[in-house]
Amino acid sequence: WAHEICGQLDPTSNTFVKNLLESAKRTAKNPVNKKDPVSKDILIDLCSMYQYSNDLTVVRDLVMILLSFSAFLRFSELSQLKCNDVTIKEGYLVLKIRKSKTDQYRAGDEVLVSKGQSLACPYSMFLRYLGLANIEISTDMYLFRPLYRSKDKCGLIKVNRPISYTTARECMIKRLKMIAPELNLGLHSLRSGGATSAANAGVNDRCW
Repeated sequence: WAHEICGQLDPTSNTFVKNLLESAKRTAKNPVNKKDPVSKDILIDLCSMYQYSNDLTVVRDLVMILLSFSAFLRFSELSQLKCNDVTIKEGYLVLKIRKSKTDQYRAGDEVLVSKGQSLACPYSMFLRYLGLANIEISTDMYLFRPLYRSKDKCGLIKVNRPISYTTARECMIKRLKMIAPELNLGLHSLRSGGATSAANAGVNDRCW
C-alpha cells in the first residue's frame, strides 16, 4: 500500500520474493512420517499365536486385518461392509464394495479373496468369525460392529452400527504390535503391505 501511494512497484509481487517464500514453506514443512508395511510372515505368526482361540474379539480383529491385507481395503471400505455384501464361493470370497474413494461414479466394485493354505487364510478365518458371531450372511447388518461382554458371553451389538475408526485402529494395531513391536504401524500399513506382497508374488498369490 505504501509503495502504491508513492508510485513504486510492490516488492512482494517480485518473482524472486515469491520463489523465496515458496522455498521457505517447503523448508519448514514437517517431514513425512511413513508407516512400515505389514508382511505376510507377520500375519502368519499372528494367526499362529491365536490358532486355538475362540475369543470373538480376537477373531474379529484377525478377520479385519486379513481382509484389509488380502483385498487392499481402506478402512472406509472395510467398515462399510455389510453381511449381504459378502458372497461365499467354493474356494474364494466375493466382496461387494458399495462406495470407494476411487469410485467417483459410485458404480460399485467387487473384490475376490481366494482361499489360502496357511493359518493366515482370510477365507477360513472369515468362516470362523461367522460361526462365533452367529452372523446371518443374508442380512443387511454391518459385518464389523462393536462388541459387548456380559460375564463369559461376548457378541456383536444388535444395533446396526459399524465399528469406529478409533476402536478398529486400536484393536488391529495392538494385535500386530504383539508380533512386530518395533514397527511404526497404522491401518494404511495393511493396505500397502498387501499391495507390496502382491507385487512381489503375483496377484494370484495374495493369500497363503
